[in-house]
Amino acid sequence: MVGGLCFAAGPVWWLLLAGGDGAHYAVGFMPGLVLTGVGAGLYQPVMFSAAGLLPARQLSLGSGVLMMSRQGGSALGVAALVMITGGAARPGLDALRAGWVFTAVTAALAAVGGAAVRTGVRADPGESGGSGTDPLRHH
Repeated sequence: MVGGLCFAAGPVWWLLLAGGDGAHYAVGFMPGLVLTGVGAGLYQPVMFSAAGLLPARQLSLGSGVLMMSRQGGSALGVAALVMITGGAARPGLDALRAGWVFTAVTAALAAVGGAAVRTGVRADPGESGGSGTDPLRHH
């Protein structure tokens, strides 16, 4: 959830501070890049560790679903941004702002989704090899 919020904060930063007024890169853009990078760094390890909780017989399937969802999500996001910016090689500031709004909203929705997901998964302390209990079974 925190990762999604940090990722959403980057485009919000750009919406508020990145204008056509010649703001310095270190003030106008870099903080947003840092926020989105921190967001990605916070949510991706959680996804990988969740896949690691699968039983050994389902580990390959879980890893494949995770990778497919990441690649598919990236492709859909790029396609949406191309549509929003009109496919321009050098989109104007208004098109970029629309893309930043889209990115902030989708990242915020991901944070809401992360907050809504509650599982009773607990790692089995007696089991070695990194896999825990079956995530489909709630305690």
